[in-house]
Amino acid sequence: MSSKIILALIVLLVGCTSNAGGVQPSKMVSDFYHLSTSEQMRKFENHTLDEQYELYIFGNKVVHPPATYLAEPFARQGAKVVPFLSEKLKAEKDEARIRDIVLVFAEMARLNLYDFSQDTELMSLLNQKINNMQGMWKDVTLKFLSEIQASIH
Repeated sequence: MSSKIILALIVLLVGCTSNAGGVQPSKMVSDFYHLSTSEQMRKFENHTLDEQYELYIFGNKVVHPPATYLAEPFARQGAKVVPFLSEKLKAEKDEARIRDIVLVFAEMARLNLYDFSQDTELMSLLNQKINNMQGMWKDVTLKFLSEIQASIH
């Protein structure tokens, strides 16, 4: 094999590393992501909200392709998860995590599981957080917000 091919393979392999930044997943996370996607969907709600959040965020930040499919079982819990996710959103500065939280709310709106028209505080928080975004995730997060807003009208 030529040195150019070997170098190309090394660049390809290094370019495919995850965003974990050397962080080792907990046993709970590792065990969960060794399950099939359908098993993950089925078992997601068996975890506490903190564990669900950890699984969801890890799955979207590190797992490839991202585990955006977990937004659905998170959203299916409806009003029960809104205060939890609202607090996470208030404290969050990472724009990818803001995007992921808003995706759960958008899924909740799509499934008609929460009346966003009655929660002006959450709508204000969503608008503020998204309007302050400056990175590459702002446009897609604005799209999620428009899906939420469409469920109100």
